[in-house]
Amino acid sequence: CVAEGDTKMLARTALRHVPRLATPAVRSMSAAPPSMETDEYFIFPRERPGLDYDLNWSLNKNGVTPSGDAHRITKKADLKKLGLTAGGKVKAEGTVDEAGEGALSFPEIDAALESVKAALGSSPTLYVAEGDCPGTRIPCRIITDSAAVAAAGVLEQMPKRKPAPLPITCFVSEGGADFKGFVVEQGDGVIYSEDDNVVSMVLTGKSASPGTLAAGIAAAATAYLE
Repeated sequence: CVAEGDTKMLARTALRHVPRLATPAVRSMSAAPPSMETDEYFIFPRERPGLDYDLNWSLNKNGVTPSGDAHRITKKADLKKLGLTAGGKVKAEGTVDEAGEGALSFPEIDAALESVKAALGSSPTLYVAEGDCPGTRIPCRIITDSAAVAAAGVLEQMPKRKPAPLPITCFVSEGGADFKGFVVEQGDGVIYSEDDNVVSMVLTGKSASPGTLAAGIAAAATAYLE
């Protein structure tokens, strides 16, 4: 787990709108590097399954500081090691709205992001599924406390890469109120390039399902490219 301490998450100052390449309603992401100073003589526990420092540091950049185990899943073999069975083809169900493009407001998505990140950080077990959005080469990360969501196989296998924040991040928790939505922002210039779009999605409660996730990722990938 990442050392405890004051950690500056990917804070949003949400009220400044800038162009999303060619589309109006995107915000500029504001972020400061995580502050994780440790005593000079602090000894970290040895890495083990569920404790991968590279993964945990990258999760912290996403605003989630794991308090329990975190498992990275990039291929079916990773599921097998965790005792999980890979799901079949997932059918998209329903729709997931973009903030600023309809009824979903920026303050609502901000509140949902803050809540889900705290919930995921306190979960005893996190699953971090990574891959490409179906039919694209857009890398996507799913951070979830749901084994069913992690094993659903919503993403396509991507080229091997080290753990790092990806352009689309889905925060999915079975707990909390029913919520679904995503926001597209301009990169903060620290973790993400200012020239890139960044998508953050929240699915909680009943919306934390493979079908809704599949629908949300398809919508997010489309918005990301606009």
